[in-house]
Amino acid sequence: MSDTKQQSTANPGAKSAGQKSSSTGVTARPSRGPGGHGARIEKPRNFRRAIGRLLVYFGKEWPSLIVVSFAIVTGAILQAIAPARLGGAITEHVERTPDAALFVREMLIVVGIFVAGWFTDALNGGFMNRVGNRLVYRLRKDSFAHLQKLSMSFFEKRGLGDVISRVTNDIEMIYNALTNGFANLLGGLVSIVGILVAMVILDVTLSIVVFSLLPVLILVTMVIGRLVRKAFRVNQVLVGRLSTTVNESVSSARLIKAFHKEEDTFRAFEQISAEARAAGARADIAGFAVHPVMRIINGLAGALVIGVGGYLAVTRGGVYSIGLITAFVLYARRFFEPLRQITEVYNLIQSALAGAERVFEILDTPPEVVNDDGAEVVTEIRGDVEFRGVTFGYLPEQTVISDINLEVKSGQVVAIVGPTGAGKTTLVNLLSRFYDVRSGAILIDGRDIRELELHSLRTRMGVVLQEPYFFADTIMNNIKYGNPVATDEQAIEAAVTADADHFIRRLPDAYDTMLMERGANLSEGERQLLAIARAILANPRILVLDEATSSVDSLTEATIQAGLLTLMKGRTSFIIAHRLSTIRNADHVVVLHNQTIIERGTHTELLEAGGFYARLYQMQFEKPEITEDMAI
Repeated sequence: MSDTKQQSTANPGAKSAGQKSSSTGVTARPSRGPGGHGARIEKPRNFRRAIGRLLVYFGKEWPSLIVVSFAIVTGAILQAIAPARLGGAITEHVERTPDAALFVREMLIVVGIFVAGWFTDALNGGFMNRVGNRLVYRLRKDSFAHLQKLSMSFFEKRGLGDVISRVTNDIEMIYNALTNGFANLLGGLVSIVGILVAMVILDVTLSIVVFSLLPVLILVTMVIGRLVRKAFRVNQVLVGRLSTTVNESVSSARLIKAFHKEEDTFRAFEQISAEARAAGARADIAGFAVHPVMRIINGLAGALVIGVGGYLAVTRGGVYSIGLITAFVLYARRFFEPLRQITEVYNLIQSALAGAERVFEILDTPPEVVNDDGAEVVTEIRGDVEFRGVTFGYLPEQTVISDINLEVKSGQVVAIVGPTGAGKTTLVNLLSRFYDVRSGAILIDGRDIRELELHSLRTRMGVVLQEPYFFADTIMNNIKYGNPVATDEQAIEAAVTADADHFIRRLPDAYDTMLMERGANLSEGERQLLAIARAILANPRILVLDEATSSVDSLTEATIQAGLLTLMKGRTSFIIAHRLSTIRNADHVVVLHNQTIIERGTHTELLEAGGFYARLYQMQFEKPEITEDMAI
């Protein structure tokens, strides 16, 4: 077993729903992904900095944003003008001086105002979607490109789900805030100001009647908002638990079946699912409660305007016309919706800015392993390798290997053995420069690998990992991954050498067979053979076999030894294995224990010395009493 670390995390799902249409002249587009209605509300640590970073990303989109802003403001103003124009037409051409032709003309103008408002809304929607999609594209591209440059330590310090969530969910939240939030916030603010000004100009008394409901709206919004946030927060936690349960049950399917725990697993899932269903129902009820409340307030506002306006029309005779009251009824119905939307938009923007900070944390993380200025591009290497006083630990306070000194000549095969956690995989990780040494140096052909260009260095190294990874692609393309310019014939030849050709040809589509993620439709041994074929095709000068035969049976292991010997011939090779039978023919055997090399020599020499290696060998093949320091 190696000392590599492995993490498995679930990516909790997110509940979302589209937003209702706005009556402010701005149509709310459906939210994509978890940034929609009901998403967990987070707040950015630094509001201004998050906005500033996002503004930089707009880049060449400023002309589009100016057009969008103009369209939003124009649409909101038009929507604010329409009720006053309609009320004036009723007053002038119906009540005071009835004139059907003039009234129809005014109605056509009002219709034209509404149509112009709808047109500006459509213009805003088209431009905002384009701006949003371009921004998302740039953020995703830059984030993913930066992830490729980050060192292994970054991924080991963060869960898989966390990284995926930042590049997908958090960026979607930014998209939703931009396309829905920006339009609704600006449109809502302009609408409120426009309606306020229009109402006060028309009549102060009726304006006060409408404003009198503001405290009620604010109180109701605060109470319901608190209930909605609490309900959705509980729902999100349960949805996350549900996702984790599904992930664990799929990942551990073999273990569940081996212990006959299918029923227990289902009951656990059913319980969490029932809790999530109940929480989801409560969240939905809380979320939708605001809409009937808004209808009640709108209806109450209209009724108050009609009641007070009618009373004033009777008592003050002729001052309060039907047209004026009609205009105020329309304004009252339009006044409260933008206020509610601004509250929702504020929460959406808060969550999006918090998500933006999480995305920028990735972009701001510097790679720990980088090319030095003037790094030399490697064109050819002989394969001489030297570890000179190498010390390293994954954490500052931790030391995994200490003062390692090892010299390997080109073409030699070195076997690295030792107990779990001794630093075997760490040693070859440093050679591949997945990490940089804490002190000392690693040299290839006498040159410090930190002075060599990373890409050219790694292309001359081949690695067969303990748990090989395969992409959801054809077997042929997976074999060619390390050498994409290779021909199909060369890939097949590599598979033959690794003894993988025979099982590949038994598959329905042979080399065109599509692999599932991680090669799940192959056995462990078949995946290992395929990984060896991939390394063979890469034709490296330095080869690392990390537990390369740990997942195959003894017969298969013996079969591929000939292929491996052919592969290793003339190449500097490092073999990490606990199955000591696979390293008998190594030129050197290096034994790691207690952070350093305690023995070195050939297999025969170390057996004759009767030291730690000999006891490891005896433990595996003769099974004596196992002592604590020999545990592997």
